[in-house]
Amino acid sequence: MSKTHNVLPNHFRAAPLAAAVVAALGLLATGPLHAADAPTIADLQAEIARVLAENAKLKQALAAQAQAGSAAAPVAPAAEAQAPAPAVAAAEEEPQALGAVTVRGKKKIELLKDVPLSVSVVSGAELDRELAQDLSAITKRSAGIQFNQNNTRGASLSIRGLGKRSFTETQDPSVGMVVDGVSYGLSQLANFDFYDVDSVDVTRGPQGTLGGKGASSGVVSVNTKRPSFYPSADYQITYGQRDTLIAKANLGGPIIDDLLAWRGSFVVDRSRGYYVNNFDTNYSLYNKNRVSGRTQFLFTPTADFNVRVSFDLEPHAPQVQNGLTFYKNQPDRFADGSLTDPSGTTTRAKLTGFTNATGVYTPGRAWFAGRDFNGTPYTYDNNYIGDNNLNFNENQGQTVHNKGGQIDLTWNVANHTLSSITATRKYTFDAHNDEGTPFDINRNGGGGVDYQQFSQEFKLKSKPGGAFDYVAGLFYLKTDDDIASKTGWGSDAGAWFATVAQYNTLDRNAGANRGAGLALLKDSLDDAVAKGDTVVHTKSSAIYGNATWHATDAVSLTGGLRLTHENRNTTDTRFLTANGAGAALNPVSVRGVQLGGFNSTASGALATGNSAAQLALADAVANRYFGAASYGALTTAQLAQVAAAKALRAGQVGQLISGITSYYNDNLTTATLSPSYRFNDNITGYTSWQYGEKSGSALNVNGLSANVRPEKTNAFEVGLKSSLLNNTLIVNADLFQMNIRDYQSTVRVVDDFTTQTNIANGQANPTAYVTAQGNVPKARARGLELDAVYSGIQNLSIRVSGAYTDARYISFPQAAKPDELGYLTAAYVDQSGLTLPGVAKWTGNVGAEYRAPVWADKQFHTSFNTAFTSRYNNSDTLSSYGYVPGNAITDFAIGLSTKSGFDVSLIVKNLTDNRKHEPAWVSYAPNPYPRWYGLTFSGKL
Repeated sequence: MSKTHNVLPNHFRAAPLAAAVVAALGLLATGPLHAADAPTIADLQAEIARVLAENAKLKQALAAQAQAGSAAAPVAPAAEAQAPAPAVAAAEEEPQALGAVTVRGKKKIELLKDVPLSVSVVSGAELDRELAQDLSAITKRSAGIQFNQNNTRGASLSIRGLGKRSFTETQDPSVGMVVDGVSYGLSQLANFDFYDVDSVDVTRGPQGTLGGKGASSGVVSVNTKRPSFYPSADYQITYGQRDTLIAKANLGGPIIDDLLAWRGSFVVDRSRGYYVNNFDTNYSLYNKNRVSGRTQFLFTPTADFNVRVSFDLEPHAPQVQNGLTFYKNQPDRFADGSLTDPSGTTTRAKLTGFTNATGVYTPGRAWFAGRDFNGTPYTYDNNYIGDNNLNFNENQGQTVHNKGGQIDLTWNVANHTLSSITATRKYTFDAHNDEGTPFDINRNGGGGVDYQQFSQEFKLKSKPGGAFDYVAGLFYLKTDDDIASKTGWGSDAGAWFATVAQYNTLDRNAGANRGAGLALLKDSLDDAVAKGDTVVHTKSSAIYGNATWHATDAVSLTGGLRLTHENRNTTDTRFLTANGAGAALNPVSVRGVQLGGFNSTASGALATGNSAAQLALADAVANRYFGAASYGALTTAQLAQVAAAKALRAGQVGQLISGITSYYNDNLTTATLSPSYRFNDNITGYTSWQYGEKSGSALNVNGLSANVRPEKTNAFEVGLKSSLLNNTLIVNADLFQMNIRDYQSTVRVVDDFTTQTNIANGQANPTAYVTAQGNVPKARARGLELDAVYSGIQNLSIRVSGAYTDARYISFPQAAKPDELGYLTAAYVDQSGLTLPGVAKWTGNVGAEYRAPVWADKQFHTSFNTAFTSRYNNSDTLSSYGYVPGNAITDFAIGLSTKSGFDVSLIVKNLTDNRKHEPAWVSYAPNPYPRWYGLTFSGKL
């Protein structure tokens, strides 16, 4: 038997051993265990499996001894025959914690206070008590981390103010996401409900020398509960506001005693959203339509080898998220007194009219006047502007799908643990978006993602306890991603997207040709579809190692190194995939993509060089819209109408791309060096230097190669970790500074094609931008982080965490202009020295739980969690209209449980109904989750 197990008392070497060890190590796993030389969750679970396997051998030996004893004594006394009964009964009871279990050869498990990293750990039980089951809720229970709200695809995570981004599949996330030891190439793979959670770890600063994919700002690790040989079954059902039904169940146990165990878990999360689409009240915004399940098997053929197989699935299901936008009137004038919309491009101008810079008033477009929907005339003031005025006709929402599987192999070999994790995942997203009105303008447009990844990791880890503890491994990740961008136009699109001059020519001032003009307005875009595809292939391979030298009982030095090779390519195409009704109005070609139209001048007259087929097409246009025998028979006014319709169509079709591929290959380095000093058993101090290089990306912008450079971070940290007041108060604090070169961020790039189109159309403030990923020359984040837990009051536990973060651009001379600076002639502004988007100076949360026995066999419990954030700017351009006031969100629970495990709780989320938002230039997205309450029933079977 191994030395590890010799530390266990003899009376634990029977059947109850498995249950007891599972319980004790499970409790340790939910606590602060995250270090270079401290066991990870996976290590502890592997140790559990090994203990169980050895326990099986012990049981067999005991059984053999019992059989031998029976043969020697034909008749056993009654008392002796019943002697094993207490052990059997104990095995059937709920497992209890052993208090402390040693799984190291020479020293006990190092706890968080001995780890030279800034780490927060939240237990699954803490998440369950207030129904916190997604990233938004999880991040409200840790310091220095923020969930940047968006739809399932666009949401992102930030740590220390770094990482806010959206819709950027070509670029790695700054905050890594790891679930059950598997690194996710995209953070949106985790933007779903979590269930059957054991613990969540948040590690701050550049990561990678301990394994996985690595990340430049930090890592969030979600650890779910593993199979056990102890039978268990529990359930939870929640009924709540807005037709909420949440059902969860977890069950498992042995299939073959001490050889094969399983665990199955599932969640059903259904509810209406708070905000209703008034166009069709059957649809609500941010409804929940989620079903997910996971099945695991644990195979323990020997004491030194085990296998875990896991598969999870979330089937295709639609949720309406895009479109939750409240509109307000755009300010009439810029700071210099000039008009913000002198060209009539806003919704207000199109529906109610506008006044240009010379004082000429142009009325709203007659095309949209007097239109009835649901028996009520649609108007700008009554149905578009203001809060809760949601009226749109594209209700398909966003359909998502997520599934994956993994095989974990663990061997104990020669005082080492060798592990292998092989995993694959697939994720799809398909959006159907709307422009915010019930008119037939945008049809079946939106983005789509079809993503899959394969990863393989081998890791060798020394058994802790010697002078040196170390881990080394190999990591490989392959991803394939097809990102679609669809634009579809309906019968009202031409009248909506036409410039004022084009609309005047085709409708308002058309005179006798108005009938033809209206037909041209409709046909110019009706039923046309353009589709862009971005196909991204990545291969990432790495070798890494991390070691800790315990120089003395008090002094340790941790160092690590990672070398990564990145091989990436991105191909972009964009084609007009459906001509719709206006094929004859196509341009001849766009950037080399042939569209088959005829060549004409800006006035509509035929240009030279048309083929016979093109001339015949022009004649067909003349005949269809004007009844003329040939194109040459058209009047000047009629030619102008054709020219206006063709220009309208060309402007909306935009630039087409026959195919462009960019390549990125690079070798990247991650390193760490962290000395620590244990002042006594209760206080440890450390300093840390972490260096990380985040991969660049192969990127195409505006049909041209525009690769993103790698991001390079030097992070410095000094921290103090303590256990005070007889271990009832744990306080961990650190100061940090991160210096970043070539910070990867969302940037705005001038769209030359659209800008030139705007200039040709005489539009004021013509500069147009396209959102892309790029590099900011220099950024910096520095601040203070605090985590504290207090349990010195009977029946009460308190958790407090907070962070002060100063994250800003050090050098950003070419930032996009915010909306209110659109009158400036320069294409860019200098935002050097300004705070990064989405960064609040102060963030924090406080949570508490009180439990006390009542009525002899009952237990009363209540808990809350309040997350606070100070004022921050929510716009990527740092608009003065983008500041969100400081606010707090509180979740609360109160309930009663019985000795048998049944519990009923009232849960209130967002207790104070916080809906703080930015004032916005023209629109904002409200908090999608106002106050909600429900009843939860849970128990064990």
